[in-house]
Amino acid sequence: MKTYVIFNFHGKDLSLEIDGRLYTQDGYLKFDPVDGKFGSFPLPQSALQEAVRRMMDSPENREKFRLPAGIGDIEVQNSQVVVWYK
Repeated sequence: MKTYVIFNFHGKDLSLEIDGRLYTQDGYLKFDPVDGKFGSFPLPQSALQEAVRRMMDSPENREKFRLPAGIGDIEVQNSQVVVWYK
């Protein structure tokens, strides 16, 4: 999965591009980054993984990634998101 985000930081538009694997674990949506760029600068794998881990596990974001009741799993197959119901 490829994510592309543009955000404003002190009046400047900055871009963040991250490639990774989307999966579920213990009822939560997870994202495992494999490559990323901040603008045109490549991000080191360790920094990329730490940033995504902090975002996904932060108390204010954690519940946003919980799967809704009735959803058993979400995965990407052949470039399509597949939702498995309980």
